Amino acid sequence: MSLRFTLIAVFIFLILPFAVWSQNYERINKIKAQLAATTDGVEQFALLGDLAFEYRFAHPDSTIFYSNKARELGEKLKLGLGLARPYNFIGVAFNYKGDRLAAYDAYTKALEIGIEQKDTLQIAHAKNNLGRIFFDQGLLSRAYNYFLEAIPLFESLPDSTGMAYGYQSLASLYKTQRDYIKSEEFFKKALVIRLDLKNTRDIMSAWTYLGRLYNEAGDYGKATECYLKADSGYTATHDEINLAEIRIFLAENFIEDNKIKEAEEIFKIGYDVISRSALVRFQPRAHITLGKINFLKGDYAKAKTEFERGLRIAKDIKDLVLQMEAHLYLSKVAGKLSLPSDQLSNYNKYLILRDSLKDLDVARQIERLQFELQIEKKDQENKLLKLNEERNQAIITQQRYQNIALIVVASSFLLLGFVIWRNGRKREAVNNALAQQNAEIEKQRVEILQQNEELARQNHKLSDLNHEKDTLMSIVAHDLKSPLNRIRGLVEVIRLDGKLNEEQAKLLKMIESSTQSGIDLITDLLDVHEIEENRNVLKAPININAFMKARLDIFRSVALAKGMDIKLEDGALEEVQSDVEYLSRILDNLISNAIKFSPKGSVIQLSSGIEGNMAWIAVKDQGPGFQDFDKKLIYQKFKRLSARPTGGESSNGLGLAIVKTLVDRLQGDIILNSAPGKGSEFIIKFPIA
Repeated sequence: MSLRFTLIAVFIFLILPFAVWSQNYERINKIKAQLAATTDGVEQFALLGDLAFEYRFAHPDSTIFYSNKARELGEKLKLGLGLARPYNFIGVAFNYKGDRLAAYDAYTKALEIGIEQKDTLQIAHAKNNLGRIFFDQGLLSRAYNYFLEAIPLFESLPDSTGMAYGYQSLASLYKTQRDYIKSEEFFKKALVIRLDLKNTRDIMSAWTYLGRLYNEAGDYGKATECYLKADSGYTATHDEINLAEIRIFLAENFIEDNKIKEAEEIFKIGYDVISRSALVRFQPRAHITLGKINFLKGDYAKAKTEFERGLRIAKDIKDLVLQMEAHLYLSKVAGKLSLPSDQLSNYNKYLILRDSLKDLDVARQIERLQFELQIEKKDQENKLLKLNEERNQAIITQQRYQNIALIVVASSFLLLGFVIWRNGRKREAVNNALAQQNAEIEKQRVEILQQNEELARQNHKLSDLNHEKDTLMSIVAHDLKSPLNRIRGLVEVIRLDGKLNEEQAKLLKMIESSTQSGIDLITDLLDVHEIEENRNVLKAPININAFMKARLDIFRSVALAKGMDIKLEDGALEEVQSDVEYLSRILDNLISNAIKFSPKGSVIQLSSGIEGNMAWIAVKDQGPGFQDFDKKLIYQKFKRLSARPTGGESSNGLGLAIVKTLVDRLQGDIILNSAPGKGSEFIIKFPIA
């Protein structure tokens, strides 16, 4: 996938929907007031559905809650029409929550009830919603069929809002196939309907979708026209958030159209809103866009500053696409400023991120296959349930006829014979139908097994690719370590010369710090690779008291340099059978982290003991502690947490991942006792023998 196409996809499916839609709390409060004022059950059912629908954007759980209340009320009232509506809204809520399978179940239920009640409107919405589910998962052929079935139903009602949704869905599908002519046709149909309905928010959304289409197709003039119309609508409604975003779209469109002056003028207006607000998700895009403008104007220093700001925020919000774009342009700026090392460094980071996105694409394809298999499994389960229902119904029918035959037998043997003959014919027909359905199920089971085998082969290929990546990383890390050590040696030579002023000494210290950070990162990478390659645990007798005192002595000077103290509590635990190298790495990482993140004047405590057939060692600090969201990521590789080193040390997110791996190898357990602002205590438990 190209960089440009990736950026467009991210903006349309992640940022644009969030920005264009917002929660209409005024409408919600109005519906609640109407609901409280009425006692009519049918009206309450409709209002509960309206309330559920309005909550779908920011509070999908509320949508599920009110939809279930509407469903229960509708079933209690035994409504002959509309019972599919709550299920459609439940599906929408699960889709916003990211639970595609639950959404699929809800939409399927809505379709079944709609067909049962002959509710054309809800059938159309269910089909369109199912199409969106498959479209979001990349199953375009199945999505296309559902869209084509939904649109004629909306047109036959006619239901203008549904038609607009259907046309917009089909247009988005054609757009992903880069069939811009058909995509434009259906986006325009949706726009015409939005204009007739006179809903400003929907109209501006339609203009924005059309503008994004023209921008992607390279028709920048038409894209500008559409964006300006959306801009005028958001200006009239004082919608600053959407107004800022549409102006960034305009600026990017002008940049691609090589209209730098216009891009700069419109960008300043949008940037003022973003800079005043807390819209973090828009800020990296804004800085990168401003960087492009300065780059095209030839102001490379300002461009570099903006790209670096955008990169920093993109890293904070973990946006790989924007990080990749920032590194690419920083490489170009470095080329213009004749900084070859920066140019090469940023371009290498761009390539690494691009490869990461390719890995994400592969994972997305696997997820798509798994989703399709799950959907097929659910379809088979539904068919099996229907088959069982038919079989049970056939048994019930047979028993009914047999009871009738027993009643009639006293009066007429002839009638009894006729009933037996008819039941026999029905039984034969049912058995034939069951045999055919069983054969079809067996055929589909074989197909699913074949698909599972294909998925297993793909997983094997991915495993081989991952091994090649690890090997390459190890080679690169080894090759980088020698020049970094040489740099550190040259720093010592320069320092020994002694002819340095204060500024030169400061710069030399910065070089030394950066070099040491690189060496530490390479060492951790090599440790991770070595641990993953070497899984042997070599157990030997270890005197824990002597072992922990030796580790403490190694780190005492480092702690004293930061104004800290390390204390070792006397423990009853003496000798155990374990891997001394593994325990050394575990304890070194924990002590190093405690020193790195604790404030000056704090005390780090080491202790040990025995609990049943398990030994334990503990490292307790007085640092910032861990937030709840940190605890979910704490043992994952390269995950940087909220806490920052107190002495400016580097942190690459590998230490605790190594600790967790080694503890698992020892068949032990790791326990974290921590609260924000109250320090942390890591307790490592492992078998005594």
